[in-house]
Amino acid sequence: MPRNSGSSRAFALALLFLPLLFSRAFAHAVCGDRIFPATLGIDDPGVGDELALPTLTWLPQNSDGAQEFDASFSYTKTIFPNFGLSVTDGPTWLKPGGYGWGDVDTEAKYNFACVADHEFMASAGLDVTWANTGSPNMSDPFNTYQPVLDVGKGFGDLPTSFLRPFAVTAEVSESVPGQGWTNGNQNSTNLNWGFTVQYSLPYYNSNVAQIDNAFLKRLVPITEFTFSVPIANFAPGTNQTTGTIQPGAIYMADTWQFALEAIIPMNAASGHGVGVVGELHFFLDDIFPNSLGKPIFGGKS
Repeated sequence: MPRNSGSSRAFALALLFLPLLFSRAFAHAVCGDRIFPATLGIDDPGVGDELALPTLTWLPQNSDGAQEFDASFSYTKTIFPNFGLSVTDGPTWLKPGGYGWGDVDTEAKYNFACVADHEFMASAGLDVTWANTGSPNMSDPFNTYQPVLDVGKGFGDLPTSFLRPFAVTAEVSESVPGQGWTNGNQNSTNLNWGFTVQYSLPYYNSNVAQIDNAFLKRLVPITEFTFSVPIANFAPGTNQTTGTIQPGAIYMADTWQFALEAIIPMNAASGHGVGVVGELHFFLDDIFPNSLGKPIFGGKS
């Protein structure tokens, strides 16, 4: 998401410290006793072999004033331990606006840190949305480049037992368009950021006290916050911050999870009405640990 000096410096520092922080291979987003679930508004800080199919989003009125329904998939394949490539795509229905597929989105991501005793995890990536790879009515004629930094911190190192299941994750990125103007309109550079607050009942059940209810002990209540603001090359008066608040819950099984969240626009520029997003997510590194779910190079034989 844009070329803001603060987020660019953070991304550069992350890359600088990769060799110092790299220690071992991490299963999807596990660090110490903490499992960071896959989240919907921002990405989690892990890298693994995963498949999100489907992710369904409904908005009663998006920021352009149209009713929107999206159905997408995302597949991540590890190339080396802690380094993976992902591809995301899917169709969109707009009313008014019609139907079409968006441009293909890819990301190269490296999980460079896991401090197990403090349940701290961090990853850095480069996301590219590829021009003219979607339907003509929903495609951009230019690539968009987005350096991304994702971090997560669990609070299992706190002395107070009921606080230990808490965790937060955060993301900052910059979306930089490949060209400044299209048909006389400016293509802005945007700063994007967000965070989640989550309370892991699976963590509580395993590390604090037993939960007898089989359903509750797999739930992670969560609220996500996402924001975006143009910071360069924007038309006068269009640099308003937009964002969403997304309360919901995640059900975590052994090899898959299901997440469901409301989407609440933070202001009129972000949309109107409460939407909903749901996702079924499979952890292929747990389902097929010796084949499809292991890195192409450097994985265990």
